Amino acid sequence: MAFSDTENLINLNPERVRHRRIKVFGLMFVSTLLATLKWVSSIPTDSFWLTKFLMTCLFILTFGWIALFFWSSIFGFIELMSRRKVPGINWAPKDAPLTTKTAILMPVYNESSTNVFANLLAMAQSLKNTGREKAFDIFVLSDTTNPKVWVEEEKIWLEAKKQIPEGINLYYRRRAKNTARKSGNIEDFCTKWGAYYDFMIVLDADSLLEGETMVKMVQLMQVNPKTGIIQAPPMCLNGHSLFARMQQFAGKVYGPIVSAGLAYWQVGDSNYWGHNAIIRVKAFMACCGLPVLKGKAPFGGMILSHDFVEAALIRRGGWAAWLLPELKGSYEECPPTMIDFAIRDRRWCQGNMQHLKILVSKGLHPVSRVHFTIGVMSYLSSPLWLAFLVIGTMIVLGRGIFPPVYFEEVRTLFPVWPIFDKLGTITLFALSMFMLIFPKFLGLIVFLRDNKNKRKIIGLWSAFKSVIAEIVMSVLTAPIMMMFQSKFVFDIFAGNSVSWNTQNRDDTGTSFKEALARHFSHTVLGIISTIVIWFYAHSIFWWMLPITIGLMLSIPISMFTSRVKNGEWFKKHGFFIIPEETNVPKILREAKIYLKKLQNLEPKQKGVALLTEDNVMNALHIAMLQVNGPAPDFSKEVMQNAEIKLENYLTYGKEMDLSKDEELSLLYNPKLLSQANVMRYLKG
Repeated sequence: MAFSDTENLINLNPERVRHRRIKVFGLMFVSTLLATLKWVSSIPTDSFWLTKFLMTCLFILTFGWIALFFWSSIFGFIELMSRRKVPGINWAPKDAPLTTKTAILMPVYNESSTNVFANLLAMAQSLKNTGREKAFDIFVLSDTTNPKVWVEEEKIWLEAKKQIPEGINLYYRRRAKNTARKSGNIEDFCTKWGAYYDFMIVLDADSLLEGETMVKMVQLMQVNPKTGIIQAPPMCLNGHSLFARMQQFAGKVYGPIVSAGLAYWQVGDSNYWGHNAIIRVKAFMACCGLPVLKGKAPFGGMILSHDFVEAALIRRGGWAAWLLPELKGSYEECPPTMIDFAIRDRRWCQGNMQHLKILVSKGLHPVSRVHFTIGVMSYLSSPLWLAFLVIGTMIVLGRGIFPPVYFEEVRTLFPVWPIFDKLGTITLFALSMFMLIFPKFLGLIVFLRDNKNKRKIIGLWSAFKSVIAEIVMSVLTAPIMMMFQSKFVFDIFAGNSVSWNTQNRDDTGTSFKEALARHFSHTVLGIISTIVIWFYAHSIFWWMLPITIGLMLSIPISMFTSRVKNGEWFKKHGFFIIPEETNVPKILREAKIYLKKLQNLEPKQKGVALLTEDNVMNALHIAMLQVNGPAPDFSKEVMQNAEIKLENYLTYGKEMDLSKDEELSLLYNPKLLSQANVMRYLKG
């Protein structure tokens, strides 16, 4: 059980870390063992041996997953109630000077330019308020492939530079080739500019970090020279749809004990979640050259979930990695709909399945292997649960269609009674539900304690009924997500890869057409299962009802939870309210102010059309091409068509109607852009 080699961690007793891990994983193993023994004795004695074996293996894997979550949450709750900090890391005084330089990195890929720069301006202003702004520079690292968004980024960057507080530099660059996606984007920055900076704070397109939080992260890195990564747990904000509001509330109430539980046993061997974290540039450059996995996608090729791998490589290099629940002021946004959540999950699923190859790499820290295993199991658990339910249902159906044989062919004095411990099975089901639900109420206790001064705003009853409503909705949506994730896993093992798409961040809601396309199979499966179980396995009908109802109602559930008006109705009636909604963080208020300013400055013309009419943007774009790197190759036909359409636009005022490649070919042609701008100017 000695998972950790902690000689590189400061002021940390290795025995203390070992005891923490023995307690968490020991309790997980013991509770799983006892439950498994009870499960084995509950399986009907006349079941085929292979069926017993499969059901036992599936039970161990699924119950063990629940047990780890449960015991980790229990210890997280104890730590939060005791108000203990994570041991082994030095905490700097609040007024400790910043003697280093930090780059704040915002990688973007076809995102809303106004939202991205509004958030960055709000963070810059928050840093200005700390008086430490000169220790930071901000970089927007664009991997955008949409030509119109590319030009818009340059335009909004220029406007943002005019509004950014004095003392903070705001840089922008766009890569011509999106090699290795986000990880390659960060690596490209480190290769070209990393030598100028001690640390980098990595963000996501929807990230917000308060200035004091960023200053504290830098101070921690300064006084802990063997630390490679510090992760600040992000909290969901700014959700409007019912689905986003439920996720937001769950993150606020349950998230702290989850992160505290992880920090309890991970200590200095923690993970990295890809954003809202600070990384030592020296450690990253020395350790994090990501390999290209052998074979074709989905298991081969570029690594999608690079964050887990980068944390493992940094830890392998002898640097500590910390998850610090004490760091507040770290925010992100939730996907607005269940379908958007699932689309994001599909990409994460493939990335985590790739970790099966990395799991056996040489030299990794044992806890890093645990992280990879947990990541893989977070998706494999769905098909395992599905298999467990299917096999269990088939057993019951088989006993209904083919009744047990009480008198065998060999004459016996007494019948052979198959033994089935129904009470034991019910007990195990109740225990599993308890272990999944009880931590939510522990999170509620911590939430109410930490917000006791805001009870008039939130209210005990409001918080309690929100937890109950969230549990009900989780029960209904769990089978839908189980089916989504099971399909993802099956697709990946079938060799189907996923493309890299921009995450939807709009509150447009799910249409009936989209819901029908995504959930038709779920609905049909739910209806057929309900009918079959009612007629042929009636004894488990009521136990299976929470699963079958969720599947049958997947279309209306998906649509209902995607609506902003439904989210507002629940908010009006006291559901899913968090303190940050009634006492909005200053940084979020400022981000909204900056967003309105930038939206008012959005150009009416887009892409090439804007560059032909705006002298400043034309000159800026041409100058920036030198930073972007060599232009990609375009076919002769594409370039000719693009030039003809541009000439018709300038001469006759016709709409250009350029294809993506045609517009990109023009954007990479400085001579043609310059001539077009002059022609437009002369024409008046």
